[in-house]
Amino acid sequence: MEKLVHSAKKHNKGGGPSLWVTASGKGGAGKTFVTSSLAITLTKLGYSVIIVDLDAAGANVHTALGQNPAPVSLRNWLEGQKDLAGIVTPTNLPRLSFVQGLWDSWCPIELSVENMRKLAAELRTLRCDFVLVDLGPGATEAHLELFRGADEKILVSTPEPTSIEKTYRFLEAYICSTLRDSARPEAFEDLLKTLREHRHRRHKKPFSFRGHLREHEGFQIDHFEALSRSPVRLVINACRSQVNAELGYSMKSVCSKYYDLGLDFLGALDFDNAVWQSVKNKEQVLIAQPFTPLAGQFLAVCKHLIAPEELRAVG
Repeated sequence: MEKLVHSAKKHNKGGGPSLWVTASGKGGAGKTFVTSSLAITLTKLGYSVIIVDLDAAGANVHTALGQNPAPVSLRNWLEGQKDLAGIVTPTNLPRLSFVQGLWDSWCPIELSVENMRKLAAELRTLRCDFVLVDLGPGATEAHLELFRGADEKILVSTPEPTSIEKTYRFLEAYICSTLRDSARPEAFEDLLKTLREHRHRRHKKPFSFRGHLREHEGFQIDHFEALSRSPVRLVINACRSQVNAELGYSMKSVCSKYYDLGLDFLGALDFDNAVWQSVKNKEQVLIAQPFTPLAGQFLAVCKHLIAPEELRAVG
């Protein structure tokens, strides 16, 4: 345990909590389940965790944790009524708190890039070991702003074709988002035009981001080396077979070949009927059934992120 704690503190050099952001290309991939399960696993390892629900269209972290909607929410922060620490709500689980998302959808608020920049700064000041953010589905500019700045970028997909496709689209948007900051505007617009042409199959040669950067001026050639130092971590959820469980390796290979992106396959999670049953009963599955194989899979994921040298030593 001491080694894990030391590794977690070393993980974030800034001194505040380590920021993990979970995203998905489309809804229904199990993003909230993954976020809440990672949080519970970290608390079992002795860490204090705050989950922030940023799914503006369907906030349900409170339901996944077996909680009622909190009396204060992200709306209070967005409207300037409270600071972020003032809307953190404790749960009935030791060392676990959450920030209630925008569940009152009859009065929507758009999450802007400026909101995310301000939020990112305040998240770093919260008093805990880890902050886990559950983003809404899709690659909006606001989502990508927070995702890019995270200490750990976790992308959740299922083995379903629609989810896989949207995962690739999210990764494309993420790469373009990172390129836009350092590219000349005309070079970036040309990149987007080329991507659209490839999407409509107007070129026989497969598209390569790195190849495009080498052949066109206005970009930093070492861009993808920099991205690989803080890789996106892929989780494949709801796996029903060994083929499903190995899908992450294939997607990693595709990203390396066509996107020039170093993607880290974090692990596969079993499909388990206990998950939807626990949601129905408003009790997180790792609490209701702490010895399910999923518990071991989430423990392995957390150890991989906090202390990968321990796993190498065991192997």
